Amino acid sequence: MSSKSDLSFTGLTDEQAQELHSVYLSGMWLFTAVALIAHVATYIYRPWFVF
Repeated sequence: MSSKSDLSFTGLTDEQAQELHSVYLSGMWLFTAVALIAHVATYIYRPWFVF
């Protein structure tokens, strides 16, 4: 187990914080991809501006 001096103010060790960050980034990229696909599909269905 980690000693109290190894923990940050969040209570996570450096390794745990890095793992949480990588999971967060994966989720963010998935959300961004889904949002981009939804916007493109909506634009194809009903364009909101014309060049």
